[in-house]
Amino acid sequence: MRSLTEDTIRKYKKSYIENESNAELTQKYRTGSISDIAFDMEKAAQQKFAFSIDIPTMKAVSQGYAGRCWIVAGLNLLREIAVQKMDRNSLPDGEFRFSTAYLCFWDKVEKANCFLEKAIQDRNKPYDKREVHSWFQYAVTDGGFWTYFTDLVRKYGLVPAEIMAETAQSVNTEVMNNRLNYYIRKISADIRNAGLQSKTIDDIYLIKNQAMERIFTFLCHCYGYPPDEFEYTYKRKNGNIQTKIYTPLAFSQELLEDFTENCINVISLPYEKLPFGEICVLRDVFHIVGMHEETFLNLPLVELKKYCVQQLKDGIPVACVADDDKMCRDELQLWDDKSFDYEKVTGFSFEMSRKDYFQLKAGIACHSMLITGVHLDENDKPQRWKILNSYDIDGLHQGYFTCSDSWFDKYMVTAVICRKYLNGYEQQLQQKPNLFDIWEIM
Repeated sequence: MRSLTEDTIRKYKKSYIENESNAELTQKYRTGSISDIAFDMEKAAQQKFAFSIDIPTMKAVSQGYAGRCWIVAGLNLLREIAVQKMDRNSLPDGEFRFSTAYLCFWDKVEKANCFLEKAIQDRNKPYDKREVHSWFQYAVTDGGFWTYFTDLVRKYGLVPAEIMAETAQSVNTEVMNNRLNYYIRKISADIRNAGLQSKTIDDIYLIKNQAMERIFTFLCHCYGYPPDEFEYTYKRKNGNIQTKIYTPLAFSQELLEDFTENCINVISLPYEKLPFGEICVLRDVFHIVGMHEETFLNLPLVELKKYCVQQLKDGIPVACVADDDKMCRDELQLWDDKSFDYEKVTGFSFEMSRKDYFQLKAGIACHSMLITGVHLDENDKPQRWKILNSYDIDGLHQGYFTCSDSWFDKYMVTAVICRKYLNGYEQQLQQKPNLFDIWEIM
């Protein structure tokens, strides 16, 4: 390794002083953010909030101060399917919402169970093994993926928002997560110590089961008690008034039928170990024990975009995941890489392939949203996309963002596509998947 010498530093200083623009930029840096300095309003104005395909969807729902965007985005999609059976005019302000708190409650219960099962499974492995270290480092978070989301719906069903309302804890999860993670790490330590003391597996599961009962009670305090059944009335599209006592599973099955069963999570990552056209499974992520692993079909971006457009043309929104904090102008509700000239104001070149960008962790799939529209040119090529977000919902377009097509190309990672558009991949969907650890992809 080579150290920085005095001669080298003198060269850097000389280069800085001789470039007159540096003094002006330094002054701008003193008083403003780098994003503001790099932003070009004229280019941003070219991204009109108008779309040739624009699905009429309901109002944005806030995720609050919680990383539950994947649940909000998933429920935003499912409610659009559900209201197709309802008379929209009879709904209050034409709006319907599933309870976010209800699904978040079961999310935390299942994650706690999965975490402790993993602690039991790995109780004799050293802490410094990567999978053990990673599991305990991150513990239970708010985040999740599509397969896990649909498994929650399959197992627990859904309820209307008014049946299980939001609470102070459901919209701001920091302290709740902190206490929960402190406790499950403590219980995991008890489990590992029991293993060292040659306790039986029955003794170890007694520790786990007692802990899960306390966790369930704690989460009821935080979210409220999840209903076993409830009465609900709605007007069907045919005009009939429907009033029934529902279980959450019966309610979701009546409104959604087999919709989630026919959705495929498509990813587009050109990784060396992840061939296009094949299935991949993420290991060691949270899942419902006894149900499905987190699965993706990896396709070239051009195909992912093609299927998004086809689905939107048929009036079905597209749940998606992107690296959303790049090239964003919140007050304009705009994502557009062309509206920022970071190279000019930093002196850095940022050009790199999509493969290198994600594989070298310059970006990460971190935020779930819902694509509800697209603007196509005369050649049927996307120019910009309309995306329903779960933050800034009181902004310029009440949570609906414009996304340029070039931004989509750089930062969009996954899209949930209906199976009927992927009929050319039926054989691949049945093949043995490529296995990946979470740190290899995300």
